Amino acid sequence: ARQLQVVGAIQRRFNEHWHADINASYYWLDYENDTSAQRAFYGWDRWNVGTELGFAPSRWTDIILSGAYMGYSQDNMDGSTYSGDSDGFSVQAGLGSYMTERISYRVLAGWSRFSYADDLTTDDGFVYTVSGNWKIGETWNTMLLATSYYQPSERQYASSSRIDAISWGIAKLMVRGKLRATFDIRYRRETHDYARANLSPDYILNIWTGRLGLDYSICRLLSVFTYAEYQKSMNDESRNCNGAYDYDRWRITAGVKLSY
Repeated sequence: ARQLQVVGAIQRRFNEHWHADINASYYWLDYENDTSAQRAFYGWDRWNVGTELGFAPSRWTDIILSGAYMGYSQDNMDGSTYSGDSDGFSVQAGLGSYMTERISYRVLAGWSRFSYADDLTTDDGFVYTVSGNWKIGETWNTMLLATSYYQPSERQYASSSRIDAISWGIAKLMVRGKLRATFDIRYRRETHDYARANLSPDYILNIWTGRLGLDYSICRLLSVFTYAEYQKSMNDESRNCNGAYDYDRWRITAGVKLSY
């Protein structure tokens, strides 16, 4: 698979109470499918534009309202009678807080609506975004993240997926702050919904991922990194798809990061 992601944001604090930001992103996912040897996977282009408005009644607490619009163009099989264009929106509200100097969190909840295959059918439901950060000491930090959203399925055209994911990670600074070691684990639940029941039965995937990483800062602008990752995907037995998407995967990645 090939991927490209671009993300940008503009933030503005108007005074000690009010602040806002506008953000946008583009994500491209492409699979080079060999359908003679495997089932096809379907990539897409995704555009996302969002905004967030916050009111801070005190230096410890934020009241937050956010909204986003998403547009997708999904790859389809040649000759498909279904459109690959989809769009959706989400609205969430909640709180952000510094419980102490070292512990902070954000909890947002709301509603999302996703129309796929050019309004062939629609999914909507409750969505959430939760994050928490704890600076345990001068060199230790831990974070918890949880989120839910809708997107096109990567495996079937004219279909969508609801994603529910939760992850936890811990990081340790070493070598006078130049070397950062990390460990994180993530659970991801993919619930697949089809536009037409006769295409294929709906199914659920449970995906576990564990990762170890090292990041070394050479200078303020340049760092190198590597991480090892293990991932296991399992079909939920309550909705059988004959283990078609069960797999185990090991992956080692190394790279260079430039920052400005």
